Amino acid sequence: MKLRFAPSPTGLLHIGNARTAILNHIVAKKNNAELIIRVEDTDRERSSIESENAILEDLKWLGIKWTEGPDCVGNYGPYRQTERYSIYKEYTEKLLKEKKAYHCYCSKEELDEMRAIADKEKRPFSYPGKCRNLSDEQKKELEAKGIKPTIRFRVPENEIVTINDKIRGKISFNSDHIGGDFIIVRSDGHPIYNYIVTIDDTLMKVTDVIRGEDHLPNTPKQILVAKALGLPEPSYAHMPLIVGADRAKLSKRHGITSVRLYKEEGYLPEAIVNYISLLGWSPEDGEEIMSEEKLIETFELSKIAKSAAVFDFQKLKWMNAIYIRNYDLEKITDLFIPYIQEAGYNTETINKEELNKIIEIIRGNCEILSDIKHWIPMFLDDICKPDEKTDKFLQNEESKIVIKAAYESIKSSVNSENYVSELIPAIKTASSQKGKKLFWPIRGIITGRLSGPEMDLALPVIGFEKCVKRITYYFEKYCN
Repeated sequence: MKLRFAPSPTGLLHIGNARTAILNHIVAKKNNAELIIRVEDTDRERSSIESENAILEDLKWLGIKWTEGPDCVGNYGPYRQTERYSIYKEYTEKLLKEKKAYHCYCSKEELDEMRAIADKEKRPFSYPGKCRNLSDEQKKELEAKGIKPTIRFRVPENEIVTINDKIRGKISFNSDHIGGDFIIVRSDGHPIYNYIVTIDDTLMKVTDVIRGEDHLPNTPKQILVAKALGLPEPSYAHMPLIVGADRAKLSKRHGITSVRLYKEEGYLPEAIVNYISLLGWSPEDGEEIMSEEKLIETFELSKIAKSAAVFDFQKLKWMNAIYIRNYDLEKITDLFIPYIQEAGYNTETINKEELNKIIEIIRGNCEILSDIKHWIPMFLDDICKPDEKTDKFLQNEESKIVIKAAYESIKSSVNSENYVSELIPAIKTASSQKGKKLFWPIRGIITGRLSGPEMDLALPVIGFEKCVKRITYYFEKYCN
């Protein structure tokens, strides 16, 4: 078995394409098979090497491994389609010679007019074969006018094309209903994806193609090309698309759709792979948090649901939070550091052991790594100023009673030796408050937040000196 992931380098890696790559990776690992990367860069206007590099980088970040590709040695390259044009030319000449393809001189305007007529008649457009049987003389006359022809594949009439799809089962197409003779080479001499993908899969020894169902209409065309050229057909599996909550195809209006932005926000690759692998599929035991090893062991391509999978952004965030909580402490601290630096702190001046203690306490409040920017000030700032919600809460009279009691406590019975165990009881006694009327104001003046890690864990790390500074600040701000 040999699989391939074939991205088009026209932008960042979309989460839908990432799903294709992830499932190809899992299936390859499960079957001890090879996975190759082939860059389909025939869109010359939009393709770029920058995009290609970004996609490969994001695939590596997700933990996807391949044995052949544009960045590594392989026996079946080159692995960019634009570097394979001389290969395709040989097959095109074969099709023309055997009259399985022909030159088409129809202009864009003519084709637009044909489509307009089809729309008016409320029928799908199908190229009528206008140039199918032109004589050599007619061709010369048209070329004398400076018209550069495209090359169209001659679709056989009324032929049933059947696919035994590993996800969707048996699917049949009638060749009369696939749009007529389709272009395989543009007028500028550049071949079309639908044509050359068949040649590439054969020459690169690809046996199994796993891709999105948006490619399903292309499949009968690719099979017909393979038959015309006498090439073997790979096995196909077409995954249902990922949609938003409104059942529309996933797009930016639903939320983040590129892997790069998830990475920048602070999602962990393990969480993304775990969540995406479960879209439209789940193991028999219903387990959701799964290691890559467990995914590889239990995943079954044939068990993927045939209906579209809804992408739940909140569930991905929930899953990411679980991974953050369970991650190795040293490693997750290192992953948090860039976000702490973005918040304006020089982590080189912070003792690593102390930073580990902070992360151990606070990571349970972080759904994504960038959440640390909201929580880290409560440990690193001398004065932890309140957020908007806390500021409003601390202005009420009941909160001021607690603030005054806290100020009195640090001026009398509470000191650096006993503050962890005695600060809250002393404030409770002095204020006569209890419940959230006691604990919310205490949390607010110590951390600047009304929620967060447990105070008995946070106080020892914050330290008595900072507690005194903060209580004094809040007393002067609200009570003095």
